[in-house]
Amino acid sequence: MDKKSDMDPSQEFLMNSLEDIVSILKTIAHINRFRILILLLKGPLTFQMLLEQMDIKKSALANDLAELKDSNLVDKIQHGTYEISENGKNYVKSIEKTYRESMDIEKKVWESKQRERLSKSFLERKH
Repeated sequence: MDKKSDMDPSQEFLMNSLEDIVSILKTIAHINRFRILILLLKGPLTFQMLLEQMDIKKSALANDLAELKDSNLVDKIQHGTYEISENGKNYVKSIEKTYRESMDIEKKVWESKQRERLSKSFLERKH
């Protein structure tokens, strides 16, 4: 039996794009590169401005920017000035949205468990 035939279109697309997606995720997963993307959300910054805000070596920043450019997450708009690409914005905003929703769910689950504990405690005292 063909495993692909059991997949819905979303699964098939993701499976066919697996290597590209993982490559982008690995690029974003590096803390300094993710920090660069976040800083660039506000607007274009020069290499020097990024260097001052990042507290890393020039060579490390240059390497991180090259990785981000190679993944089409950052564009070099003029000599020494960088901006986040539409792809970069979309990834960062998707991560933010998903993380916020996840935190909201965790908070609701925690609150529900707290209410349950209080109810049990209250019921145990009544007996």
